[in-house]
Amino acid sequence: MFKALRKSEKGFTLIELLIVVAIIGILAAIAIPQFAAYRQRAYNSAALSDLNNLQKSQAAFFSDWQTFGQSALGANEAGAAAVSGANTGVLLTGPGAGNALPFIAGGLNGATNAMRIGLSNNVNLVAHTLATGTGFNATSKHLQGINFYGIDSDITAQYQVRSTAGPGAMALAVCPNVTAADDFTGVTPAGGAAAWSMM
Repeated sequence: MFKALRKSEKGFTLIELLIVVAIIGILAAIAIPQFAAYRQRAYNSAALSDLNNLQKSQAAFFSDWQTFGQSALGANEAGAAAVSGANTGVLLTGPGAGNALPFIAGGLNGATNAMRIGLSNNVNLVAHTLATGTGFNATSKHLQGINFYGIDSDITAQYQVRSTAGPGAMALAVCPNVTAADDFTGVTPAGGAAAWSMM
């Protein structure tokens, strides 16, 4: 009678359970790095998207006031319009909190103007202009991203370079000073792994 009971018992053997655990472990070993890479691409895309949006905002700003704007903080447009001089844009972090909203600001002949810009969560951005306001460049990076991105009003190309520090805040010095020519080609930014390269 006991023999018949044992034959009818159903279940998994230890070998079968170990094989299932091994398969799950292999799948996890493949999926986790892929997920991390996917998140990294999403962070980098947010920084690049905000830079593209800034380029459009700069075009609108120039159309309205015949000058480009530098990155500025303020509670409103009047508070953000204090930016003056070449290469004096401030480092912005999106989306802004309390009385620190992100703007581009600038003006000619004593006039000051500002325009609110949108920034994604945890994206650093800085925009500099020439003293005349006739040229600008800008850089961006997500705090969890690993790439710096750059644009220059003198050319239509976009630039990128990998950060040596990996995730973390972007330093203001990453954005080069604005000149009347290409500001990125052949230049290695502070904290960059190499020179800027066109995308």
